[in-house]
Amino acid sequence: MFQADSVTITVLVENQVDMLLPDQDSPVDSGDHCVSRWGLIEHFDNKHIPPQAENGISFLVEARRDRHVTKVLFDVGLTGSVLAHNMNVFGVDPSSIDHVAISHGHPDHFGGIHKFLELAGRRIPVATHHDAELPRYALMGDGRMSSVYNSAFGFDAIEESGGRPVLSRDPLDLGWGVRTTGEIERKTAFEVPPPFVSGNPGLYQVSREGDVRRDDVMDEMGLVIDVKDVGLIILTGCAHAGVVNTILQAKKIYGDKPIRAVMGGFHLGFPTTPQQNVELTVDALRDLDVETIMPMHCSGMRTHAHLHGDKRYLQPAVGTVLHFGK
Repeated sequence: MFQADSVTITVLVENQVDMLLPDQDSPVDSGDHCVSRWGLIEHFDNKHIPPQAENGISFLVEARRDRHVTKVLFDVGLTGSVLAHNMNVFGVDPSSIDHVAISHGHPDHFGGIHKFLELAGRRIPVATHHDAELPRYALMGDGRMSSVYNSAFGFDAIEESGGRPVLSRDPLDLGWGVRTTGEIERKTAFEVPPPFVSGNPGLYQVSREGDVRRDDVMDEMGLVIDVKDVGLIILTGCAHAGVVNTILQAKKIYGDKPIRAVMGGFHLGFPTTPQQNVELTVDALRDLDVETIMPMHCSGMRTHAHLHGDKRYLQPAVGTVLHFGK
């Protein structure tokens, strides 16, 4: 398999902006990467436009080998307007993107796709899972219903907006060590959801055969970058499949390589998530020797509080740029 010599990852969309975060070297003093922030100077300097935050996530991944680079947009936020605004702030040219990968068919991950494709101005491949467009419903505890909340992610609509859906349940090679995980095997006991009871509040999905079932988000995929002499950088959308399961899937693809970093949504911030799952996840990340941990988006305050003070922990914010490799 090919590897990247280096990779730069920019947080384009995230739930928070924080102008007080400093630039820093690797949290574990490994010397193989640095972290820069869109900080106080940029926010106060009137030559700059301040970035925006929203309840969504988007990464720009730039993987380099020699003089070549591939640019992948992993998820596109909730609204499209924030993604467009922040691309402008950070000087990202939408037309320069080689590939889009959508982790799963929930609006906080695909919502910006049509705006992005409009800005890109050319046909760009959009990788996702076959089942990402299946109708989804959300039933709240007070009886409110959000019906087919993923209707904007129809594959025909993506085609009409200028995208080219690339549908795969298997890992997909996007160039220079960048791959989707493909469908993630659910094997970690504490990451398995409780038994399904039809009619209970929660997320539902209608199968291709017309069956109404719990939405276990089997369409979710992560993104993995293999960096030479560094290890694997793993990105998650919401980790409905589980952060640990996502790492195990990456190892299944790439073999037993060091896990240099894991960042993205950890799916631990939901009110129904047991507190013990936070502790079990952090313990598992320690057992897997993950060197840098940046929980984002849906990870929840309990996760940040539990990791606070851990040298592996990196606080997320819009405009954070991480560089790994030479």
